[in-house]
Amino acid sequence: MNSSRAGSALSACSAISAQRSPRASVSCVSSRASTRRTRISTLKSREEVMRNAQTYLDQFHLIVPHENTRIVLQDEWFGKFGLRDVIQLTARFTAQQILAREEFRKRLDKKTAIPIKDLLYPLLQAYDSVAIQADVEFGGTDQLFNILTGRELQEMVGQPAQSVFIVELLEGLDGEKMSKSKPAQSIWLVDPPSEVYGKVMAIDDKLMSHYFEWATVLPMEEVRSTLDALARKELHPREAKRKLARTITTELHSAAEADEAEREFDRVHKEGAAPDAAPTVDFTVNGQKEVGIVDLIVAAFAKSKTEARHLVAQNGVRVDGAVATADTKVPVKGEPLVQIGKRQAVRVRFR
Repeated sequence: MNSSRAGSALSACSAISAQRSPRASVSCVSSRASTRRTRISTLKSREEVMRNAQTYLDQFHLIVPHENTRIVLQDEWFGKFGLRDVIQLTARFTAQQILAREEFRKRLDKKTAIPIKDLLYPLLQAYDSVAIQADVEFGGTDQLFNILTGRELQEMVGQPAQSVFIVELLEGLDGEKMSKSKPAQSIWLVDPPSEVYGKVMAIDDKLMSHYFEWATVLPMEEVRSTLDALARKELHPREAKRKLARTITTELHSAAEADEAEREFDRVHKEGAAPDAAPTVDFTVNGQKEVGIVDLIVAAFAKSKTEARHLVAQNGVRVDGAVATADTKVPVKGEPLVQIGKRQAVRVRFR
């Protein structure tokens, strides 16, 4: 399943407040791969695109209501896009303009391959804006170049230039950008309430201001008041984080589910009980009957082997409640619960 991160919800939340016209058009997921990938990837089949699109739409509508929203597929314009159209589109820009994008400059500096299709990505995204005559485009800071390219292309063809609404990218539990490659370190829109609450409680204290400002719909006056009280040490960081966790869980689920998630969190972390719910992480085995604890931690929590060994040495890892040691081998059966400290836990599903 393709899951969207909490950070992906920022644009959607902003879109709600920006919907002033009777109908909002949103372009759907395409077969294009992100230009941020440093490896060469193949194009997705139409069937895979449509499956992915549905999962994204299901999550999109967790934030943006169906009412007054029209979803359009890029097939409506790219389905009849010919070679002549490609040449006309590319003729409007220079290679220097496209290579000016920071991501491409980094690859050039590292002498990393840049597939031609990656150079086309900003132009194709720009054409989306022309095709739907976009009034405003929402995106993360990593999409600024592409969105500005769309604005420029609109002006070239005589359309009013779209407004640009850029939101910050949220860091995950490890302080780095959320990523599908690190599922346990990211907050997903489809995470159950207890996971959302627990993951927010696990973020570093220094990330709270970023989350309050960009991951909640709290009035900015309340956000500033909370952060000011935190800075003056009138509000304990733990209480501020509990407020943040309740707020985000409520926004993604409901107030009642946020209350229940908080009670579950307290039961686990204050009373030392095992969590009722924990995310499931797949672990592929190749015939072995047991797996070393270090390899399991690396796969489940996206930690390095050095970090994993350090956690084990500090007695910070438990498997089904038992403290793991460097010699611990986990049998390949069932779905063992692996915990790091009190805040992080996953169930491992062997495949």
